[in-house]
Formats: sequence, C-alpha cells, structure tokens
Amino acid sequence: MLRITIADTPTEQKWTVEGHLVHPWISELKSTWTRTKTARRNRRCVVDLTGVTFIDKSGEKALARLHKDGAELVAAGCYTRHVVHDIENNKVDWSGVRKGARRE
Repeated sequence: MLRITIADTPTEQKWTVEGHLVHPWISELKSTWTRTKTARRNRRCVVDLTGVTFIDKSGEKALARLHKDGAELVAAGCYTRHVVHDIENNKVDWSGVRKGARRE
C-alpha cells in the first residue's frame, strides 16, 4: 500500500509518502508527480520519505527521477537514508540500477 499526501504553502510543496514504494504503486507516484508539476511553479518541493517502509528497484528509479526534477528527498531509517544518499550521489540512475553494480 502507498499513501501520498501533498501540502502546499506559498514557498514549497511538501509530499508525505508512506508505505511501500514498490512496482504496483510507482505509476501512481509518477502520475501524481506529472499532474502536480504546474502547481509547483518553481517552488521548493520536499518529498518526506520518513513513513516509507520498503523501496524496490522501481521505487529507487522513481525517486531518482523526482530528485533529477528538483525534489529534495528527506529520509529516516538506515535503509531509506542509504537509498537517498545513493540517489543524491548519482549512484542510482533512472533505470534503477546502482552504478557499478552487476546486472544479472
């Protein structure tokens, strides 16, 4: 299950993402991102991932795309912080493959 809550202020759009960021729900994240693009209007966008309990490869790919589009990713928990760190340091590309990792 995935829940996305969006709060708008004059200076930012804050997304609160909760649950599992996995394949079946990635399309919802992507469509919401596209649908709210004009509403962001150059405001800061913060994506709060503190309520995320699991991220699969498609979730990593989607977060990498949001980060590339300017989203600031906020994480708690060892694994989520590790994923965000790798995204911010360009170790995850949009295909979701960690750079330097072997493909099987």
